[in-house]
Amino acid sequence: MSDSTSDDLNIDQSNESISEKIKNDNKKRHSPFLLLLGILMTGTAGWKDLRRSRLKPEQTAAGCFYPLIALTSICRFSDWFYLPEFNLSTTLITATSVFVSFFFSYFAVPVVCRWTFPMAAKSKTETPFFKMIVQYSLSSLALFWIPSEIMPVLETLTVFLPIWTAFIITRGIRFLRLPENSVNRCMAIIVLTVIVMPYIFIWLCNKIFF
Repeated sequence: MSDSTSDDLNIDQSNESISEKIKNDNKKRHSPFLLLLGILMTGTAGWKDLRRSRLKPEQTAAGCFYPLIALTSICRFSDWFYLPEFNLSTTLITATSVFVSFFFSYFAVPVVCRWTFPMAAKSKTETPFFKMIVQYSLSSLALFWIPSEIMPVLETLTVFLPIWTAFIITRGIRFLRLPENSVNRCMAIIVLTVIVMPYIFIWLCNKIFF
């Protein structure tokens, strides 16, 4: 094999390794869970990264939302370490209630928003980015829920963490490109429904099962 041919092969292999490295870097940068952390830490910049990632709601749900609410529900079993009267069947029901509450909230929030948004803004509730705003806002609530499940002593502190969820919603609302005269109303509706909806479903589950 000639030197020129060998050089060409080395160049091709080098280009392939560089492109593979770039792809891997992009995957890491666009990890749905890392994007959630970015949103929580940087607000607007995190939402920009999510928008630039071009991820679909199905991808962010599978990579962040569903695993996180599953983890939150599993953390209910930490009562085994704290409660001498731990009951497996009761805990299984409450853990399932937590998962179901967040899961159905993801579908209920857009419905409520569609009913209550001004006419000019209703179509925004059907956009992929709106679905991701709901996903990531509920994911932040689930993430804040975990410390109080693992360490009940922290429950009084974590009760204030939904304020941070409200804050990140206010940072992401601009990317929905709502009509200017309805931004504040829509933002208030999203904040209220996202924070309240899981608690409503948990209350309903408690009424049904207990």
